Amino acid sequence: MAVVSMAGTTIEATDFDGLPAWRLTSATGATAVVAERGATLLSWEPRPGFNIVDGYETRAEMEDGRDARSKVMAPWPGRLTGSSYVFDGETYTVNELPEGAAHGLVGEADFTATNTEGALTLTYTFPGSAGYPWTFELSVIFSLDAGADGEEHLTVSFDARHDYPHGIPFAIGWHPYLHFPGSRASNMSLTIPARTRIVFDSHLVPRPGEAAYAGIKAPYQLDFLGSTVLDTSFRGLIPDENGVVTTVLRDPSTNSRIDIVQEPAEAPLVHIYTADGALRNVRGSIAVEPLSHVADAFNRPDAAGSIVLAPGTSRTLTVTLTYHK
Repeated sequence: MAVVSMAGTTIEATDFDGLPAWRLTSATGATAVVAERGATLLSWEPRPGFNIVDGYETRAEMEDGRDARSKVMAPWPGRLTGSSYVFDGETYTVNELPEGAAHGLVGEADFTATNTEGALTLTYTFPGSAGYPWTFELSVIFSLDAGADGEEHLTVSFDARHDYPHGIPFAIGWHPYLHFPGSRASNMSLTIPARTRIVFDSHLVPRPGEAAYAGIKAPYQLDFLGSTVLDTSFRGLIPDENGVVTTVLRDPSTNSRIDIVQEPAEAPLVHIYTADGALRNVRGSIAVEPLSHVADAFNRPDAAGSIVLAPGTSRTLTVTLTYHK
């Protein structure tokens, strides 16, 4: 079994129900397990036996994929209306996906470990397809760290690039489900530093134009979720004094909390889903999803410029989960 230890983190090859996976263990004893399939985070235990990621539990559940647990969403996040879009005057139809296809094309891909020194890097080269005829390379980097006050950090960074002399359409997001063991989504509190809520139609596609954006009082805060159902995106995110945006989940019974930190320039939206339609553990966790673009951005005139990944550049997104006990 391959084992590498640097900067206090040990990374070893492991197995997830017959699929290749990797286990990261920090000097403080925090662990994370990541499957190569889809670069999928399966668990994160900031302290032994206390898993706050509600990830896939079996290979069959992962291969079904409908809950999108910790799914890497690229080259688009969210729904794609009619599984088609227009780019540079050409219409493309993604025939390999169903109507209203959600979350992109890499969730079932087998990534390869390209670095296991201090951090785990998993890389995949998408070969292109009829519906998305561009090749791109996507790397996902996982690392563990601890703070001076005993808080634990898991950082996940995404880096996508291509070799074309012209731009290609590309957006990205991440879909982790988070919870406090022994608690439920209904018992949590939620704070999002956002000024705008995205208004969806009945197919979870944003309404056309400015009708998609509704102003809200910042921050959006629910001290007790109770029966509140959320499956929507927020933008107009307000950075703190460090220039980052922090969504906070809290367990009022213990006052422990999970911070989800994102860079607003990379991820100007966050989507919240209270798992009401999950196949397992309904409302047992909350998906907090940093996004580079709103759902169906490939079909939105107001996103036509920002979805283009120019030659010689990369699309990056970094998310840090912090657990405070």
